[in-house]
Amino acid sequence: MTYKHLFGPVPSRRLGVSLGIDLVPLKVCSLNCVYCEVGKTTLLTTERKEYVKTEEIYNELKHYLSMKPELDYITFSGAGEPTLHSKLGEILNFIKTNYPQYKTALLTNSTLFKDEKVVNEVLNFDLILPSLDCVSEECFLKLYRPARNLKSYDVVEGLINLKKKFK
Repeated sequence: MTYKHLFGPVPSRRLGVSLGIDLVPLKVCSLNCVYCEVGKTTLLTTERKEYVKTEEIYNELKHYLSMKPELDYITFSGAGEPTLHSKLGEILNFIKTNYPQYKTALLTNSTLFKDEKVVNEVLNFDLILPSLDCVSEECFLKLYRPARNLKSYDVVEGLINLKKKFK
């Protein structure tokens, strides 16, 4: 089977052997970072929706995990911002319910944590690896080139909110 939404597993310095899940098409992101290793953002947005079909992700996970691979983590990351997928929490719960032997991680740019719904969806991850390289609005705009409605103070506030709730 050819996988469209799974990649790896890849050896990771932080996560050991990690199977990646990409929940958005190439470079759908809330930021257009000057340093992005994946390239220029093709859709700069903060709109949450089902960018790729959830059922396709379930089918790929069922097939791949039926082989019982040795993994340290199943990591939600990829070529865009995973929290943009509106069914993120459902996909996480699918893994936790059907494959509880695997730990889960989220690599995120942190931009959507001001949204209480997003925070509640990510609380069941075993590990969240948020990023935020600068907080001054001037640096935030130059480095990240964010979607219009994003402000650095909202990202900081969202991270504080996440920290209060995530154990």
